[in-house]
Amino acid sequence: MKKVINLGIVGFGTVGSGVYNLVSRNSRTICAKTGIEIKVKTICDLDTTKVSAAVSGTAVTSRWQDITEDPEIDVVAELIGGISPAREIIRESMKHGKNVVTANKKLLAENGSEMLEMLADTGGSLGFEAAVCGGIPCIMVLNKGLAGNNIISITGILNGTTNYILSKMESRGLSFEQALADAQRLGFAEADPTFDVEGYDAGHKIAILAMLAYGRSIDFKTIPLEGITKISPLDISYAQDMGYTIKLLGIAKNINGKLDIRVHPTMIPKEHPLASVRNEFNSIMMDGDMIGPVVMNGRGAGSSATASAVVSDIVQLAGKPEFHPRFIGAAKLMSPEQRISRYYIRMLTEDSPGILSQISGTLGRHKISIASVIQKEVNAELVPLIIVTHEAKDSSMQKCVTEIEKFDFVKEHVTLIRVEDFKQQEKKQ
Repeated sequence: MKKVINLGIVGFGTVGSGVYNLVSRNSRTICAKTGIEIKVKTICDLDTTKVSAAVSGTAVTSRWQDITEDPEIDVVAELIGGISPAREIIRESMKHGKNVVTANKKLLAENGSEMLEMLADTGGSLGFEAAVCGGIPCIMVLNKGLAGNNIISITGILNGTTNYILSKMESRGLSFEQALADAQRLGFAEADPTFDVEGYDAGHKIAILAMLAYGRSIDFKTIPLEGITKISPLDISYAQDMGYTIKLLGIAKNINGKLDIRVHPTMIPKEHPLASVRNEFNSIMMDGDMIGPVVMNGRGAGSSATASAVVSDIVQLAGKPEFHPRFIGAAKLMSPEQRISRYYIRMLTEDSPGILSQISGTLGRHKISIASVIQKEVNAELVPLIIVTHEAKDSSMQKCVTEIEKFDFVKEHVTLIRVEDFKQQEKKQ
């Protein structure tokens, strides 16, 4: 016997329209597989004319209260994004006994503890698979498939825009600006790409994954974020020469009870599974203490991928496999004095004697050991100098770079990229 779920959609943009189209096209398939028939009862959007022209047999309104207060609606899909009124829509939906699905990573990452308190107060259920890499069922895997594991680390290519840009910089030798323009032309980047290229999008996603993996509330403002705007074709070329590729990674680790959560460009070995993930695709590697590393690849964004994740959540909630994560306190994040990494340092300097000794002396004073130096012969007054270090404290490296940039012979801002070899570290859960 089939079960009918009446759905209310709030927001009819890329994702909202994608959900409507998916349900309309595949309703029979969904019902045949799950025994659940999803009916879109009402759609809310400020532009009711646009919605009315695109749908049939569905009520259209500009008031989200018409959905949250409708006793016939079972599930509300909050797909407008942002903090407000999305937060109010979710709260009112749950107060009226409805389950909610959302793709709102900003709300979950920045107000995650509030959302869980809301679940506890109302007894509602919240599905948010679509909030993190829509085409990859990473939330379900983390919550269910790896429920018996302590999560040692999560490492991911979490943003398709930046991965596309870095892929084209590597394969076609494009500058950042050229690759960005190409991504915008193809619809992989927004007109204002700041949210993606400066690491905020990946930061929201790794924050959500870390909260679920470690059961701790996280202050998003404390997560260090670095984007890819400073990466040049020169860095891409040197990375290839050294056997690495550059990816924007979101990283979360539990090290001796403290969480190391960050987003930044990273040089990773070419043979690593994440290195082969190209263009707009995403990839997530979760390392469990019992199962070891689990890698999932797929499209992370776009109308179809995100809509698929939203519908998956609707089906899951209809079957009542409720999941109510509980936080056991605020996360203790590692400080810059505790975070360590290997580093690639590129600087443009005058071609004069004694420069390398001054730079190496500065590194030495901060207890940073040099692993290798690269300086290709060029017939120019200014030459790129590349130094790769052994592991060093993040705080020491930042202080060192500040000092190096004060030298008169250094002519541009220093480029600093972390190098990750993914060696196993002893971690206490």
